[in-house]
Amino acid sequence: MKHILYALNGTFLMLLVPALFVLALRQLSHEANQKLVNTFGFNSQIIVGGLGIIVHELSHLIVAIIFGHHINAVSLLRIPSNTNDMSLGYVKHTCQKVGNAFIGIAPVLGCTLLIYIIMRTLNTPISLVQNQLTTQLLSNGNALNWNFLTHSWIYIFELFQLNFDSIWHSIVALLLVISLCFGGFDLSEADISSGKYAFLGLIGITFIMLLLVSFLGFHVALLPFLVNITVWIYLVFIISIVILAIINLIMYILNIIL
Repeated sequence: MKHILYALNGTFLMLLVPALFVLALRQLSHEANQKLVNTFGFNSQIIVGGLGIIVHELSHLIVAIIFGHHINAVSLLRIPSNTNDMSLGYVKHTCQKVGNAFIGIAPVLGCTLLIYIIMRTLNTPISLVQNQLTTQLLSNGNALNWNFLTHSWIYIFELFQLNFDSIWHSIVALLLVISLCFGGFDLSEADISSGKYAFLGLIGITFIMLLLVSFLGFHVALLPFLVNITVWIYLVFIISIVILAIINLIMYILNIIL
């Protein structure tokens, strides 16, 4: 029974909770883009979210190639010339059910990874906070008690503190992350529709793998790695949600003023 509980707990924390983050990010990103277009015009979303759009489409392209799809046409960033096709980018490829499913969730993976790389490369506090949270969680025996939850928010708050010794690094990181949040997480209905099958498959695969790991006794050795990965994914999602929530508030105020 303990092996099943371990697998269920791991699957919940590593997949189901992040899925809720992704749905929140998608909604916030979509609303931010709508407010931006309503205030500054259609092309403003290309200017602000251009990097995110490129990474979004590039993620589709890379996963399509990995699954052996034939690529018919690619546009990583475009300005629509007619109202029949308002897409800002596309990857047209042959359809295979399994590959299509993972292509749908590819932008989330691509943007999450790139945000983390940007924040680590530009010396933001994310590595320090990640290590603090991972150490705290492991010292608690992987238990999410009240003491851990209280301290975790103190650590997370450090992510948004500016280091004036490297202020330009912080500004560049913020601008890049804003662009990725605007253009990268705004998943289309097609992305969601195809991605849900990949998600269901990942739930099954993750549960079985964690069950085997626990049954074979490898869970103690793998725990630090799994906790570390889960923590950095959570941190990236929290950073993105906070940024998009603030942007939505700013755009809402601008809509009223302008």
